[in-house]
Amino acid sequence: MKRGKLNGESHKHRVVTAMLELPKKKDELKEIFAKSTVPDISDFTGLYYIDMLTGMMSLRRLGHRKRFYTVDDRVLGHNIIWRTWGHFTVEMDVFEEDGLGALMLNYNVDENTFVTKGLRDQVRCIEPGLLYLGRANYMLRGRMLFLGYFTLSRT
Repeated sequence: MKRGKLNGESHKHRVVTAMLELPKKKDELKEIFAKSTVPDISDFTGLYYIDMLTGMMSLRRLGHRKRFYTVDDRVLGHNIIWRTWGHFTVEMDVFEEDGLGALMLNYNVDENTFVTKGLRDQVRCIEPGLLYLGRANYMLRGRMLFLGYFTLSRT
């Protein structure tokens, strides 16, 4: 996707405008997540900023990003804050609350620590190619625990 102007607006302006319009309340974000679409796995390449909206402290000011890349027809990724950490695979998933699809960032991979392996992010699309809403979760004893909402936006 080109990052030029669309309807007279720049890429950065559209992302910033969409992010400013997002609420910070869990119930309102839950409704937005339910209405959002399932992104295509192949759309995820490159760097995305991450910004926690609820539940946990945002590390955006520290440059928290996720990098997505393809290896042997699989989309993989990792987090970056000063260094690389939190490796994940990107998979299709079903969100149990509404039975609809979502992308799952599954941290249960060998490179991660025992604690990090429990992370499971579910992602849906708000603005294709630009802005995504995610649910940070933690798998504990076979149960998914909700930690908070976050956004992914193209850098």
